[in-house]
Amino acid sequence: MPKKNILNSFKYVLGQYCAINQFVELSKRCFIADHDSELQTRSSFIELATKQGITLTNYDSEYMVSTISRSYIVNVHLCFETFLKEICDEVKKFGVNTYQEKLQEDSWLKCAVKNIVNAKLPQDKQALFDLCEYYRLIRNTAVHDLCDVKLHEKEFRKLQNYNFKKDTKFAKLVAPNEYAKISFDDFVMFSRSCIELATYLFNLISYDYEKIINEIPYSQISEWKEYKPERREKAIRAYINTLVRDDKDLESQLPYLVDNVMAR
Repeated sequence: MPKKNILNSFKYVLGQYCAINQFVELSKRCFIADHDSELQTRSSFIELATKQGITLTNYDSEYMVSTISRSYIVNVHLCFETFLKEICDEVKKFGVNTYQEKLQEDSWLKCAVKNIVNAKLPQDKQALFDLCEYYRLIRNTAVHDLCDVKLHEKEFRKLQNYNFKKDTKFAKLVAPNEYAKISFDDFVMFSRSCIELATYLFNLISYDYEKIINEIPYSQISEWKEYKPERREKAIRAYINTLVRDDKDLESQLPYLVDNVMAR
């Protein structure tokens, strides 16, 4: 069988990153609870680190705690952007429509939406789009200075047009926050938004299944040729559904696709 489709791979990898972020947050909260007094002065903080055999390059505990929260955004963005590049590549390779190349000023999310969504995003998905674009700018500022602070401030003001508390998955979160106040709740909000948007985009792709079967390795086809016709059709459909995603068009095309595969 082929590898996992890009959506399942994204969810799996993001889940691993989320588990690490959650563990770091737990460790941070326990550390602060146990050592709050040592964090009050630079000298006591240095003494604590020295006891553990650690030399820190920065002893500003408040700054370091806030930086940890922004690192969660960096981790989620890494996973999400990898997925977006992969979905754009998949649309370019297997999509029905002509692929529009990414412009330099566009984000990969904007490129994916441009190539997959044939109409304006629904309001709920537009809110997630704007949210993810905001956290992308937070990531850019956290990692390097390519992002003008005024840009994410502008995006943050745009988010005030949405009432995220109406959404059950966001109702208990104190987020989104401005750059200096990014918290664990922002990480939760970003990761949940990414999963929903990724699923939405993946389920909208219109595939050219003939392009897909032309990429199937001959070693797999030779194995199918040993199957009975009814088993062969099920196997090919399962292969396509695992690699990408089937839709209503696959049902009518399947007999032709099977004949095409067997003729190779």
